[in-house]
Order: sequence, then C-alpha cells, then structure tokens
Amino acid sequence: MLFFCLAYKAQTDSVYYGTTSRDTSYKPKKQRNTDWMKRFTFGSNVQASFGTYTYIYLSPTIGYIPFKNFNFGVGFIYNYISVNYKSYGHVSQSIYGAHSYARYFVTQSFFVQGQYDHLLQPNIYNYYNPKEKIWVDYTLIGGGYRQSLGKNAALLTSIMFNLTPNNLSFYPNPTFQVGFVAGF
Repeated sequence: MLFFCLAYKAQTDSVYYGTTSRDTSYKPKKQRNTDWMKRFTFGSNVQASFGTYTYIYLSPTIGYIPFKNFNFGVGFIYNYISVNYKSYGHVSQSIYGAHSYARYFVTQSFFVQGQYDHLLQPNIYNYYNPKEKIWVDYTLIGGGYRQSLGKNAALLTSIMFNLTPNNLSFYPNPTFQVGFVAGF
C-alpha cells in the first residue's frame, strides 16, 4: 500500500491558479510597405563606335509604374561625336540634356510611347562662333516591342517619329531606339 501511495503521489502535478501579467513592452514590428519601391524601373541606352568616326551615346533613365501597363520616367542624355578628317583636321562635339517619356503597353509585348527631349547642342548655323550651343526641343511619338529577359529585365526596341523637326534637329526621321530596362 505504501508503494501505491508513492506512485499516486508521483502523479500529482502542481497547478498554478491565478492570472498572468501581460508583457506590454513587446510590440510586433510593423511591416514596411515596400510595394511602391518595386514599381521603379532603371534603364539605359548605350551606343558606341570608335575609329576615324567616334560616337558615344549614354542615356540612363529611371521610371515608375503607377498602374498596370503604364510607365513614365525621366533621364539624362549625353552624346559625344568626334570625326578625324586626316589632313583636313579634327572635329568633336558634345550634346547633352534631359528627356522624359510615357509608355503604354497595349499587349504584353507591344507598346506606344511619347518622348520629349531637351538638348543643348551646337548651333550649326553660327559660322562666326562655331562653339555656340543652343537648346533644341524634340517631341517624339512611336511604338515598339519589349522582349522579356527574365523576371525583371527586358530589351526594348522602338521606332520614333520627330513631330517637331527643324533645321537644327540631329534626330533622323524616323529614329530607331534599342534599350535595356530592369526593375528591382
């Protein structure tokens, strides 16, 4: 019987009766809403050729996708041209400025685009001061194709038409563009 009582005693659990105090110092961290950051895109057009005729074109852009199928952005343009005419001399110039664009995707791959460029470029009509530069505006409209390069990158090709051509325009009509864009 003593053995049975000890076994019975071994089965007794201690039970706590009462209320627990809550630790009010712990608060779950708020989750930061980073969805808006995923809507930014970064891209660039880069072209280069070297030799007697040297041509460098750089155009980094940053864009934003406010809603599905629509993207707008701004960027910087830098263009360097150098031509070596051998015995006739050497000519070089830089063109730079800003540009903005709005792009709407009609389908998953095809888009229409409007673009505005504001560039500081040489005034080719000032014979007395060949280094004079003036601001020239370009309004372009066109469309293109996006080729996906994975989940967050794409290659863009487009054909653009200059709606404001003038004697100082150095963009041919039409202009073909190829660029790369990535979102993070």
